[in-house]
Amino acid sequence: MELTSGKLVETLATCSKGPADEPAEIVALVRQAQPSFAATLYSAWNAEGTELSPALREELEAGRARVDLYRSVAASVMSACSGLTTIKGLEVAALYPPGLVRYMNDLDFIASSEHDLWQAVSFLLEDGWDLDTATFSHIGGALQVMVSLRRENEDRYQLPYGIELATYYTLGNQGGIPPVPRLSGQWTTPAIKNTLMLLHERYEQPFRARDVVDAALLHESLRDGELDALHRGVVTLGLAVEYSELVRLIRAAGLGSPPRIPGGGWTTARVRARRLARGASFFARPLRGTARHLQRRLMMGAPGRVESMLWAAVQRRVHVVPAVRAGMLAFGLPLDGPRPDVAAAVLCRRGELAWADTPVGRFLLTIGDEVSQSAVDELSGDPRTPGDDAHQAAPEAVEQCL
Repeated sequence: MELTSGKLVETLATCSKGPADEPAEIVALVRQAQPSFAATLYSAWNAEGTELSPALREELEAGRARVDLYRSVAASVMSACSGLTTIKGLEVAALYPPGLVRYMNDLDFIASSEHDLWQAVSFLLEDGWDLDTATFSHIGGALQVMVSLRRENEDRYQLPYGIELATYYTLGNQGGIPPVPRLSGQWTTPAIKNTLMLLHERYEQPFRARDVVDAALLHESLRDGELDALHRGVVTLGLAVEYSELVRLIRAAGLGSPPRIPGGGWTTARVRARRLARGASFFARPLRGTARHLQRRLMMGAPGRVESMLWAAVQRRVHVVPAVRAGMLAFGLPLDGPRPDVAAAVLCRRGELAWADTPVGRFLLTIGDEVSQSAVDELSGDPRTPGDDAHQAAPEAVEQCL
């Protein structure tokens, strides 16, 4: 596919509201509505011989340097830790025409096991990265972990660099879309895997211009039989609604004509009904269903006043550790102190406190977005002495709470 600046501007206009006729309007629109698309557009202008202003050149070079750093880091960590798979960013960027830049906010890896995850995190910590946050969840009876790391940018006016490593592909949307701990068969090929991951981001935010270009290039890279496999994956994983929307955007932007899902609207309606049924099933246990729904609303940044009041009540009623074992997420704040002597993540509790001891450090846990300074102070320090009455949470504790 020939990605001209004209096609990129048309894609920008398709995904944004605002004038996109004059260069100044285009720059204003991409900066305001689609900042992750700016480097791609500027690099296309540059490749076509358009003279960029010093400010645009500086933005472009900052985006290019960010991608180059991530490429170097990925090569280094994957050489040292064999159990990692990249998703999205670098694999999709490799599909862009030479000279065009695909901006990357962070770098994403899937670890084949929890051991591989901690090995990679330890390697990155020794390489100068810092722990930022972690997320702990249960899928299929097993504890799953996602760790975020960050490194300050050399330019204090640029966003920090970020890396996310997880033992799963996606947690779904805590409702009708199920989690995906592992992909198998043809779904692991780059074109299918990254399209599925792209679709999973839709329930976090609307599709952006970069997403539409990514999807068009991924579809173009599909090989024999992979389109059918992709359609099966889309239906099986409950993503037909998002896929139909994405196909419409690709067509509207003039970036190709990917085939619609076999069955069209009927297939989409069946998937939508299946998602509604799955989401409703959680309310068979009202407290658990309400807690999952409210946490999902919190993560989307969209709780109303009544929902915020209910969420405050839920947090007082539900302890973190059994909530995680019941399917909710626990967010971990890294604490100062020596590394615990553990080989894998262990969820612990003492009274109202909850934490995770891991091979790289201790994390204070919450199911919401607040932690107390007293909890931070109490759990920081020597991880070998968290308190005489501290204990590892037992799986059966879920029934005592939810």
